[in-house]
Amino acid sequence: MTGLWVDNPGPRATVQDLGRHGYQHHGLSPGGAADLHAFRWANRLLDNGPGDACLEITLGGFTATAEATLRVSLTGADCNARVNGTAVANWRTFLLKKGDRIQLGVPATGLLTYLGVTGGWRTRSFCGSRSVVAREGLAGLSPVKAGSRLPADLPERARLPDRQLPHHLQKHYGMAPCLKVMPALSPEGLDPGDPVRFIHSSYRIGRQSDRMGYRLEGPALQSDGGVVSRGVSCGTIQVPGDGKPMILMNDRQTIGGYPVLGTVPVLDCSRLAQCRPGQSVSFQWADVADCQAERQLFERLLTRTTWDKHGNCLNQS
Repeated sequence: MTGLWVDNPGPRATVQDLGRHGYQHHGLSPGGAADLHAFRWANRLLDNGPGDACLEITLGGFTATAEATLRVSLTGADCNARVNGTAVANWRTFLLKKGDRIQLGVPATGLLTYLGVTGGWRTRSFCGSRSVVAREGLAGLSPVKAGSRLPADLPERARLPDRQLPHHLQKHYGMAPCLKVMPALSPEGLDPGDPVRFIHSSYRIGRQSDRMGYRLEGPALQSDGGVVSRGVSCGTIQVPGDGKPMILMNDRQTIGGYPVLGTVPVLDCSRLAQCRPGQSVSFQWADVADCQAERQLFERLLTRTTWDKHGNCLNQS
């Protein structure tokens, strides 16, 4: 087994997969990659399994040195990556040879960049997942530090040619997103006019936002501040006593006692995860069937997108 030696992790870098599911009744947060779109394509480009672990890098600034030849992928926020000083494109795979140094700058737009490797990063697993939830510190799983070693296997498919994701499948993060919301069936604890007030308002991402939840700055809603605690999911929109909505993310708590306005579907949570503090967001109502159809289309694209032996994509539209 070989790997990557981390010289500088940047502001934050954590190993993430699809998350630690089936343990919320024990109080464990699922964790997992915050931008599912970029994460899944980082693995698909390498012919990895959908849940193989990638490195989630926040706001770039990451540098590392290859211990041996590795085939890696880079997706998400474009950090103007360089290998030994030579620029490499985003949303593609490339080879790191022994001693090569990869360096990421600060992205102009977006927040999260994903560095995949053939076979996935082989860090410690706990309860079926390698995902790091920093505040829990489970089984020694913690954010990457300077001097950390990211272990990786050397499977045969590391010899695959370089691949590029078609432009129409890439995401760009400069625009203020309009996120879908599936309304709560019974918005207990909220003023009857709050759903309309929320959907017609524009908000900004608050400075206290993180992988646990994104706080929204804007028109306050009329929450009574508390309901009977119940389970929550990624995308749940809670309204605490100050009336400022909060969208729960991957490192959320497992139950919540605030009124719930609705739920942001997972692919729109991926768009939200790429938003920085101060960035504007708006919302639109969506029904469950439309959100399911969008997710099914995403899964079909992942399955049907293929490359030939020279690395040329066979699905350009």
